[in-house]
Amino acid sequence: QRYAEEAVRFIERSKDKPFFLYLPHSMPHVPIHCSDAFRGRSRAGLYGDVIEEIDWSVGRVLDALKENGLDENTLVVFSSDNGPWLVKRADGGSAGPLRQGKGSTFEGGVREPGIFRWSGHIAAGRVEHTPAITLDLFPTFVRLAGGSMPSCRVFDGKDISLLLLGADSVGDREFFFYLGEELQAMRSGPWKLK
Repeated sequence: QRYAEEAVRFIERSKDKPFFLYLPHSMPHVPIHCSDAFRGRSRAGLYGDVIEEIDWSVGRVLDALKENGLDENTLVVFSSDNGPWLVKRADGGSAGPLRQGKGSTFEGGVREPGIFRWSGHIAAGRVEHTPAITLDLFPTFVRLAGGSMPSCRVFDGKDISLLLLGADSVGDREFFFYLGEELQAMRSGPWKLK
């Protein structure tokens, strides 16, 4: 809850100028923990309680954006860095029907939710099946903020702003998944080689 409270204070302090708020919740990582206010609330045990508290926190941040008149001028992204930590059993989450989890290149390890919300810019309820990766966030944010990418190095991510704003296609691309220096998997269009 302190994360949400500090995020709301940051929004209130920053509302009169452009800002970037990065809010990574550490509590779904073992050892997992939730506050007393959420303990025992879900039917999915402690992990479910943790997810309910994160959901409350996201709701509090969205409320703060509305309360400060920023709702239609703020892009909100909700995502994760990897799939569930299956060796931790009930405390590690679930990949549902997807194979494997954290640390693997199977879909349960690399396919994550990517929820983008920007009232008046991104159509509500739209489901996009084009693959993207969290490395795409940096170049996308730079473009949407009116900037240009630094030319001092090569960046792996691609600008997906046109895709977010409703373009039918942003062209084909390939994804390469490494463990250290070793190529573990590759995806091209609808095809994936493990």
